[in-house]
Amino acid sequence: MEDVNPSTSGGWKPVLDPTDNRTIIGHHWRCHDYVPGEDAFALQTLDLWIPISPAALSYGKPTPGTLLGDGAKAPWLIYIHGGAWRDPAIDSSSFNASATKILSYLAQQPLEQRKKTVAGIASINYRLSPYPNHPTHPSNDPYDPNRTAKHPDHIADVLTALGFLRSYFGMKEYVLAGHSCGATLALQACMSPERWGLAGSAEWDAGWYSVAKPKAVVGFNGLYDLAGFIADPPKGYERWREAYREFVVGAFGKKEEDWKKVCPGSIAEGWVGEWNLTQQGPEGPKRKVVLVQSLEDSLVPIEQTEGMAEYLERENQKVAEEGQKVDVVVLREEKGGDHDEVWKKGERLAEILLGVLNGEM
Repeated sequence: MEDVNPSTSGGWKPVLDPTDNRTIIGHHWRCHDYVPGEDAFALQTLDLWIPISPAALSYGKPTPGTLLGDGAKAPWLIYIHGGAWRDPAIDSSSFNASATKILSYLAQQPLEQRKKTVAGIASINYRLSPYPNHPTHPSNDPYDPNRTAKHPDHIADVLTALGFLRSYFGMKEYVLAGHSCGATLALQACMSPERWGLAGSAEWDAGWYSVAKPKAVVGFNGLYDLAGFIADPPKGYERWREAYREFVVGAFGKKEEDWKKVCPGSIAEGWVGEWNLTQQGPEGPKRKVVLVQSLEDSLVPIEQTEGMAEYLERENQKVAEEGQKVDVVVLREEKGGDHDEVWKKGERLAEILLGVLNGEM
């Protein structure tokens, strides 16, 4: 197979079963550009994983038939990393443990079941906001576009990556997951790009942002109402107020009204009606949001998840047609570990995402 984007270095590498390093369970491409040509910034990349198939096993890498044939009939799984829109130490590779566990599970399934579950997996990088006091990688260059991003740069990059997967890999439907601020971005991707002032840009005219909405969103320890937290942090989280304010100002500016306009749990006029779902599953155009929150999270309180669930339920009351409503599931993880543990270990994150892909939740 000719590499999809010759400008991207790395190429496909086999992923070995962690319990048997002689068994290939899939292929991985580290840091694939999603902006064509020489216009791509260093952080406009994504990691790709493709489940193993007989053709890929014999050919040594995924084949056109794998990606654009049978594979295009199954949903993709897309992940957006967290890090408060600014942490360079957390990137697309943070999904590696979960992706490996998912590939291992799929490799044990019959081929026909494998084809139906997931066509491919991607983890998206995006340009970051300034972090001048980062302990190891401070953003010292005010002209570095990778470390000076402001809203809507982050969501524009996510939409561009989704458009790339549609154009180059034939992605038709997908489940979109995110951790922390990645959960914010995942729900922002369900809204109209016009909300972010992207209409009329060269990228808009080129169709980069014209991508189908996800059929499901899964948020892990997500941030959904930043203004609400900063105004009145829940008991036990008061010490984080100024840290929150710092990264929010870095990403969205100093105005509280702007914070409310970008967060999915505080947008006054509602946005669920913008989640135009073109995919038809067995239950019709069903939208699903799964909100996962560890009760041991020392950085993000359960009130963020509960507030987001309540917001969606209120929006459901405004929708007349049953098919236009959002199915909301809340998972309170009593032994979920601290904020980043879910992706560092990867097992529970993978388990939940497979449950969503298999229609079990």
